[in-house]
Amino acid sequence: MKPAKFNPDEIHDKIRSFEFGRSFVFKEKTASTNELAKRLAHEGTVLPCLILAEEQTGGKGRMQRSWYSPPFTGIWMSVIVQPKITPVIAGHYNFFMSLVIASAIETCADYTVELKWPNDILIHNKKVCGILSEITSGIDNSSIVIAGSGINVNIEKTDFPEEFRESATSLSIESGTAINRTELFIEIVSSLNSIHALWELRGIEPIFHSWLQKCTTIGQYIEIKSGNNYSRGVVQRINIDGSLVLQDKNGREHTIYAGDLHSGIREHFS
Repeated sequence: MKPAKFNPDEIHDKIRSFEFGRSFVFKEKTASTNELAKRLAHEGTVLPCLILAEEQTGGKGRMQRSWYSPPFTGIWMSVIVQPKITPVIAGHYNFFMSLVIASAIETCADYTVELKWPNDILIHNKKVCGILSEITSGIDNSSIVIAGSGINVNIEKTDFPEEFRESATSLSIESGTAINRTELFIEIVSSLNSIHALWELRGIEPIFHSWLQKCTTIGQYIEIKSGNNYSRGVVQRINIDGSLVLQDKNGREHTIYAGDLHSGIREHFS
Protein backbone atom coordinates (compact mmCIF):
# COMPACT_ATOMS: atom_id res chain seq x y z
CA MET A 1 0.00 0.00 0.00
CA LYS A 2 1.32 3.43 -0.94
CA PRO A 3 2.32 5.35 2.23
CA ALA A 4 0.15 8.32 3.16
CA LYS A 5 1.94 11.66 2.97
CA PHE A 6 1.34 14.55 5.31
CA ASN A 7 -0.90 17.33 4.00
CA PRO A 8 0.56 20.41 5.72
CA ASP A 9 -2.37 22.68 4.81
CA GLU A 10 -4.85 20.23 6.32
CA ILE A 11 -2.72 19.92 9.44
CA HIS A 12 -2.34 23.68 9.88
CA ASP A 13 -6.08 24.22 9.46
CA LYS A 14 -6.64 21.86 12.39
CA ILE A 15 -3.98 23.25 14.73
CA ARG A 16 -3.91 26.98 13.96
CA SER A 17 -6.35 27.74 16.81
CA PHE A 18 -3.83 26.46 19.37
CA GLU A 19 -1.08 28.63 20.87
CA PHE A 20 1.32 25.87 19.80
CA GLY A 21 0.09 25.60 16.23
CA ARG A 22 -0.26 29.14 14.93
CA SER A 23 3.38 29.25 13.86
CA PHE A 24 3.93 26.03 11.88
CA VAL A 25 6.74 25.05 9.53
CA PHE A 26 6.57 21.95 7.34
CA LYS A 27 9.45 20.51 5.34
CA GLU A 28 9.33 17.62 2.91
CA LYS A 29 12.99 16.97 3.70
CA THR A 30 15.46 18.53 6.09
CA ALA A 31 18.73 17.46 7.63
CA SER A 32 17.43 17.83 11.19
CA THR A 33 14.37 19.57 12.62
CA ASN A 34 16.41 20.64 15.66
CA GLU A 35 19.09 22.23 13.47
CA LEU A 36 16.40 23.99 11.43
CA ALA A 37 14.81 25.13 14.70
CA LYS A 38 18.09 26.67 15.87
CA ARG A 39 18.39 28.63 12.64
CA LEU A 40 14.78 29.86 12.86
CA ALA A 41 15.23 30.84 16.51
CA HIS A 42 18.33 32.87 15.65
CA GLU A 43 16.40 34.55 12.82
CA GLY A 44 13.62 35.61 15.20
CA THR A 45 10.77 33.37 14.03
CA VAL A 46 7.41 33.78 15.76
CA LEU A 47 7.30 31.68 18.93
CA PRO A 48 6.17 29.20 19.96
CA CYS A 49 6.82 27.40 16.69
CA LEU A 50 6.23 23.83 15.56
CA ILE A 51 8.37 22.15 12.92
CA LEU A 52 7.32 18.93 11.21
CA ALA A 53 9.33 17.09 8.57
CA GLU A 54 8.37 14.22 6.29
CA GLU A 55 11.99 13.06 6.27
CA GLN A 56 15.26 13.84 8.03
CA THR A 57 18.52 13.10 6.27
CA GLY A 58 20.69 13.84 9.30
CA GLY A 59 18.46 13.32 12.30
CA LYS A 60 20.31 13.33 15.60
CA GLY A 61 19.65 11.89 19.01
CA ARG A 62 21.63 12.40 22.19
CA MET A 63 25.43 12.15 22.08
CA GLN A 64 25.30 13.08 18.36
CA ARG A 65 23.98 9.65 17.44
CA SER A 66 22.13 9.39 14.15
CA TRP A 67 18.35 8.94 14.23
CA TYR A 68 16.80 6.86 11.47
CA SER A 69 14.14 9.13 9.93
CA PRO A 70 12.83 7.75 6.61
CA PRO A 71 9.98 9.43 4.69
CA PHE A 72 6.28 8.69 5.27
CA THR A 73 6.89 6.48 8.32
CA GLY A 74 7.39 8.66 11.38
CA ILE A 75 6.79 11.96 13.12
CA TRP A 76 10.01 13.99 13.06
CA MET A 77 9.30 17.26 14.84
CA SER A 78 10.71 20.06 16.96
CA VAL A 79 9.10 22.62 19.22
CA ILE A 80 10.69 26.06 19.68
CA VAL A 81 9.60 27.91 22.79
CA GLN A 82 10.75 30.97 24.72
CA PRO A 83 10.29 29.95 28.35
CA LYS A 84 8.27 32.17 30.65
CA ILE A 85 9.38 30.13 33.65
CA THR A 86 12.91 30.40 35.02
CA PRO A 87 15.39 28.94 35.60
CA VAL A 88 15.45 27.19 32.25
CA ILE A 89 16.31 23.51 32.81
CA ALA A 90 16.61 21.21 29.79
CA GLY A 91 15.57 18.21 31.90
CA HIS A 92 12.17 19.80 32.50
CA TYR A 93 11.55 19.78 28.75
CA ASN A 94 12.46 16.10 28.58
CA PHE A 95 9.78 15.44 31.22
CA PHE A 96 7.34 17.71 29.40
CA MET A 97 7.76 16.33 25.88
CA SER A 98 7.88 12.72 27.08
CA LEU A 99 4.55 13.19 28.84
CA VAL A 100 3.05 15.03 25.85
CA ILE A 101 3.92 12.24 23.42
CA ALA A 102 3.07 9.42 25.84
CA SER A 103 -0.36 10.95 26.39
CA ALA A 104 -0.98 11.31 22.66
CA ILE A 105 0.11 7.74 21.89
CA GLU A 106 -2.10 6.33 24.65
CA THR A 107 -5.04 8.41 23.42
CA CYS A 108 -4.70 7.36 19.77
CA ALA A 109 -3.88 3.69 20.34
CA ASP A 110 -4.33 0.99 22.96
CA TYR A 111 -0.77 1.10 24.27
CA THR A 112 0.72 1.48 27.70
CA VAL A 113 3.97 3.32 27.26
CA GLU A 114 6.92 3.42 29.64
CA LEU A 115 9.38 6.25 30.15
CA LYS A 116 13.11 5.63 30.54
CA TRP A 117 15.49 8.22 31.96
CA PRO A 118 16.44 10.61 30.57
CA ASN A 119 14.46 10.89 27.35
CA ASP A 120 13.18 7.61 25.87
CA ILE A 121 9.64 6.35 25.34
CA LEU A 122 9.30 2.56 25.31
CA ILE A 123 6.67 -0.01 24.41
CA HIS A 124 7.35 -3.55 25.60
CA ASN A 125 10.83 -2.39 26.64
CA LYS A 126 11.72 -1.27 23.11
CA LYS A 127 12.34 2.30 22.07
CA VAL A 128 9.58 3.93 20.03
CA CYS A 129 10.53 7.58 20.55
CA GLY A 130 13.52 9.66 21.57
CA ILE A 131 13.60 13.27 22.70
CA LEU A 132 16.43 15.80 22.49
CA SER A 133 16.02 19.08 24.40
CA GLU A 134 18.53 21.84 23.78
CA ILE A 135 18.92 25.40 25.00
CA THR A 136 20.01 28.10 22.59
CA SER A 137 19.63 31.88 22.34
CA GLY A 138 17.30 34.08 20.33
CA ILE A 139 18.11 37.30 18.52
CA ASP A 140 17.88 39.24 21.83
CA ASN A 141 20.10 36.70 23.63
CA SER A 142 17.11 35.36 25.54
CA SER A 143 16.98 31.65 26.33
CA ILE A 144 15.20 29.53 23.73
CA VAL A 145 14.38 25.86 24.20
CA ILE A 146 14.24 23.45 21.28
CA ALA A 147 12.68 20.08 22.03
CA GLY A 148 13.02 17.59 19.20
CA SER A 149 11.12 14.30 19.02
CA GLY A 150 11.44 11.33 16.71
CA ILE A 151 8.52 8.88 16.81
CA ASN A 152 8.68 5.58 14.92
CA VAL A 153 5.13 5.25 13.62
CA ASN A 154 4.89 2.97 10.57
CA ILE A 155 8.38 1.51 10.27
CA GLU A 156 8.62 -2.25 9.66
CA LYS A 157 11.16 -4.21 11.69
CA THR A 158 13.14 -5.21 8.59
CA ASP A 159 13.37 -1.54 7.58
CA PHE A 160 15.32 -0.56 10.69
CA PRO A 161 19.11 -0.60 10.36
CA GLU A 162 20.27 -3.99 11.62
CA GLU A 163 21.90 -2.58 14.75
CA PHE A 164 18.54 -1.20 15.95
CA ARG A 165 16.22 -4.12 15.15
CA GLU A 166 16.33 -5.68 18.60
CA SER A 167 16.17 -2.44 20.61
CA ALA A 168 13.74 -0.33 18.55
CA THR A 169 10.11 -0.70 17.62
CA SER A 170 7.31 1.28 15.98
CA LEU A 171 3.65 1.83 16.71
CA SER A 172 2.65 -0.24 13.69
CA ILE A 173 4.86 -3.15 14.76
CA GLU A 174 3.22 -3.14 18.18
CA SER A 175 -0.34 -2.82 16.88
CA GLY A 176 -0.03 -4.95 13.76
CA THR A 177 -1.59 -2.23 11.62
CA ALA A 178 -0.68 1.13 10.11
CA ILE A 179 -1.25 4.23 12.25
CA ASN A 180 -2.70 7.49 10.94
CA ARG A 181 0.24 9.86 11.40
CA THR A 182 -1.83 13.00 10.87
CA GLU A 183 -4.29 12.07 13.62
CA LEU A 184 -1.42 11.27 15.95
CA PHE A 185 0.39 14.54 15.23
CA ILE A 186 -2.78 16.58 15.84
CA GLU A 187 -3.27 14.75 19.13
CA ILE A 188 0.33 15.57 20.05
CA VAL A 189 -0.35 19.27 19.40
CA SER A 190 -3.49 19.13 21.54
CA SER A 191 -1.58 17.39 24.34
CA LEU A 192 1.30 19.85 23.97
CA ASN A 193 -1.01 22.80 24.52
CA SER A 194 -2.92 21.35 27.48
CA ILE A 195 0.16 20.10 29.34
CA HIS A 196 2.06 23.35 28.72
CA ALA A 197 -0.93 25.30 30.11
CA LEU A 198 -0.79 23.09 33.22
CA TRP A 199 2.93 23.85 33.56
CA GLU A 200 2.35 27.60 33.39
CA LEU A 201 -0.52 27.36 35.90
CA ARG A 202 0.94 24.97 38.47
CA GLY A 203 4.65 24.68 37.74
CA ILE A 204 6.69 21.64 36.76
CA GLU A 205 5.77 19.53 39.82
CA PRO A 206 2.56 17.89 38.49
CA ILE A 207 4.26 17.14 35.18
CA PHE A 208 7.27 15.66 36.95
CA HIS A 209 5.10 13.45 39.17
CA SER A 210 3.05 12.25 36.20
CA TRP A 211 6.32 11.43 34.41
CA LEU A 212 7.53 9.49 37.46
CA GLN A 213 4.40 7.33 37.42
CA LYS A 214 5.34 6.08 33.96
CA CYS A 215 9.09 5.85 34.56
CA THR A 216 10.52 2.33 34.80
CA THR A 217 14.09 3.33 35.61
CA ILE A 218 13.81 3.72 39.40
CA GLY A 219 14.86 0.59 41.28
CA GLN A 220 16.72 -0.91 38.33
CA TYR A 221 20.29 -2.16 38.39
CA ILE A 222 22.00 -0.15 35.69
CA GLU A 223 25.26 1.00 34.18
CA ILE A 224 25.68 4.60 33.04
CA LYS A 225 28.42 5.91 30.78
CA SER A 226 28.96 9.63 31.27
CA GLY A 227 31.85 10.93 29.22
CA ASN A 228 34.71 8.50 29.89
CA ASN A 229 33.30 7.45 33.25
CA TYR A 230 31.20 4.38 34.02
CA SER A 231 28.92 4.09 37.06
CA ARG A 232 27.04 0.97 38.11
CA GLY A 233 24.41 0.49 40.79
CA VAL A 234 20.74 0.80 41.70
CA VAL A 235 18.69 3.85 40.75
CA GLN A 236 17.40 5.35 44.00
CA ARG A 237 15.47 8.29 42.64
CA ILE A 238 15.19 10.88 39.89
CA ASN A 239 15.21 14.51 40.94
CA ILE A 240 12.99 17.27 39.62
CA ASP A 241 15.98 18.91 37.90
CA GLY A 242 16.33 15.80 35.72
CA SER A 243 19.29 14.27 37.55
CA LEU A 244 19.46 10.61 38.55
CA VAL A 245 20.73 9.30 41.90
CA LEU A 246 22.60 6.00 41.75
CA GLN A 247 23.67 3.92 44.74
CA ASP A 248 26.79 1.85 44.16
CA LYS A 249 27.69 -1.51 45.73
CA ASN A 250 29.34 0.26 48.66
CA GLY A 251 26.20 2.22 49.47
CA ARG A 252 27.52 5.53 48.17
CA GLU A 253 25.15 7.73 46.20
CA HIS A 254 26.14 9.45 42.96
CA THR A 255 24.15 12.19 41.24
CA ILE A 256 24.32 11.93 37.45
CA TYR A 257 22.96 14.59 35.11
CA ALA A 258 23.44 12.92 31.73
CA GLY A 259 24.69 9.69 30.26
CA ASP A 260 23.96 6.46 28.42
CA LEU A 261 21.93 4.09 30.55
CA HIS A 262 21.99 0.31 30.19
CA SER A 263 19.72 -1.84 32.33
CA GLY A 264 19.31 -5.57 32.87
CA ILE A 265 22.72 -6.04 34.51
CA ARG A 266 21.59 -7.26 37.93
CA GLU A 267 23.52 -10.51 37.64
CA HIS A 268 26.75 -8.49 37.48
CA PHE A 269 25.97 -6.30 40.48
CA SER A 270 27.98 -7.44 43.47
